Amino acid sequence: MSTGHTSDCVYDVPMALDSHLLRPRGLEPDDASLRMRGHLHETANYVVGPMPVQDFIDDFTPPPPLSLAKRKRILSSRAAFTGVPSSCATAAEIFEPMHKSRAPGLVFENASARSEHPHALGFMKPHICCYTPEGAESVHQSPISSRAELGYAELFIEVKPDVSLDYFVDPPLAADAEHSASHDFLAKHEDKRTRLRVDRSFGQHIAYVTEIFARQQRVCLYSVSMAGSFARLCRWDRSGLIITRSFDIRVHLELLCEFLARFAYGSSSARGHDTTVNKASSKEEETFRDAITKCVQQQLCVDGDELAKAIREHYSPGRVSVVQVHCADLNKGQRAVASERYLISRPVTSPLSAVGRGTRGYWAVRADTGRVVFLKDTWRVPVEQEGCVIARLNTLGVRNVPVALAHGDIYFEAPIIDENLSFRGVHISDVKHIAHVSSSIMQRRYAYHRARPSRAINEDTNKQTNKPAMRDSLAKDSRIHRDISTGNIILVREEGSPADSARRGYLIDWESSSRVDEQGLSLDRDRTGTWKFMSIKLIDEPEEPHTFQDDMEALFYVVLYCSLVHLPHNIVDPIELRTFIEVFFDSSAMRFGRLEGGDSKRANSMASSTPTCGMV
Repeated sequence: MSTGHTSDCVYDVPMALDSHLLRPRGLEPDDASLRMRGHLHETANYVVGPMPVQDFIDDFTPPPPLSLAKRKRILSSRAAFTGVPSSCATAAEIFEPMHKSRAPGLVFENASARSEHPHALGFMKPHICCYTPEGAESVHQSPISSRAELGYAELFIEVKPDVSLDYFVDPPLAADAEHSASHDFLAKHEDKRTRLRVDRSFGQHIAYVTEIFARQQRVCLYSVSMAGSFARLCRWDRSGLIITRSFDIRVHLELLCEFLARFAYGSSSARGHDTTVNKASSKEEETFRDAITKCVQQQLCVDGDELAKAIREHYSPGRVSVVQVHCADLNKGQRAVASERYLISRPVTSPLSAVGRGTRGYWAVRADTGRVVFLKDTWRVPVEQEGCVIARLNTLGVRNVPVALAHGDIYFEAPIIDENLSFRGVHISDVKHIAHVSSSIMQRRYAYHRARPSRAINEDTNKQTNKPAMRDSLAKDSRIHRDISTGNIILVREEGSPADSARRGYLIDWESSSRVDEQGLSLDRDRTGTWKFMSIKLIDEPEEPHTFQDDMEALFYVVLYCSLVHLPHNIVDPIELRTFIEVFFDSSAMRFGRLEGGDSKRANSMASSTPTCGMV
């Protein structure tokens, strides 16, 4: 019996590829340890817990639509986990007795064994993955070198062999509200070796969440974190993690059984899938392939093998999806005017964090006209919509800014044309404060948003700066960008221009932009930007407001970075070049709860010449 609704969502969506178009960008095994530490630092401030287990189950998983008698029979937990030891030497001794599914119609399998290097960071997979029967079949047909398990996982269970390795520590059950509110939920392990094991384990848990978000179209994701026979239920979305109190599955086995049964009987959307994204028909895929091929030829002026390679950056055969853009009035952003269908395949950028905006950018094709545009799919902070900002910049005549064609928030159901839009029915990350929660430090809510600017198609490298856009937006709209980076500058060969002509640069991604006051200080005081290109002042003093000078400094770092990556210079050893880039642009560390770094930028600013790198 299959209870899943597999027709209203898609699985195993493509990820953005690296510069060689060989593997997903940002998941290099060599950097897995660094990424894991980054996940821990990033997520620590976005945790809500511990939530009472039954409250979690009741709030997030609807009960099965069955009579009480049948429900009792399905949820029977008698002897469900008697084979699970309280603690052991290896995680396998915990998860192997749990293989039998307590989720009707779903399949539970040991995913960790399907890996070329099961114990190596960057190659590891969750101990147990839950699939639909169709998803399990697709996983079985894929090579173990793939990451298909994370493309088809409905939820996963990650296991630590002993309760002492739990990343969290609960307040006493009898603690009053004041005690619970002041309780430090993050465990403090004095033994350094234990601390490293705990950090590695939960960091790896977050890495799985991050990759599932990148390989699936999701609103939220559920997982189970186990330490010995003790379990915690987890709900992840773009605002962070909601996690339960720890409970012993051998003693309170009915809790895990009820959660899994309810999860199994839930719809795709109840399990966290974004059902506004659907699989394209074969005819729609053909439309997408032909339009993208023509566009790549026009932009890059290549043929044969070069053309086929370039197309792979945007098109993965058999993996084309349809998304809905519920368009709002571009001038007011308050009234629904249309609902348009766009075809997408491989994004040029994939989300690589468990929290935050989760932005994807696509070369997209409008289904009814075949027109190629750039589509941005993101979770936005519920303030001024980016589409409205770009439309205003277009009206004011700001140069080198893409033309906004359509934008709108993502609704569970399409809004009525001419209806005044509100947040009612919008996909919103869950940030409600939950009763009996001892620690509530989530900081943002995010609304799911899609925008479609035109004239926004090319590589994410920068051979042409975008000073006109930066200067015009400041002069005409008192606005600064606040996130100048390689990913936010795109180059376009205008239609009809010679193949060897200079591309026109466009400055995109205005969602973090802000108006400035009379002193030129950003009215939005949150630190924002891309760490690689952030100014020294913002690194050293994150509480200081952003200014136009910070954007100009970021633009300098963008030019330097692209020169190192794309132009001839005197660093010929690839390892030396990589080390230089990592030290100058990426180096950071958490000190006293704050991300710090920028030593090389600081040293360079005090020197009289450019960094130790000669450009040819």
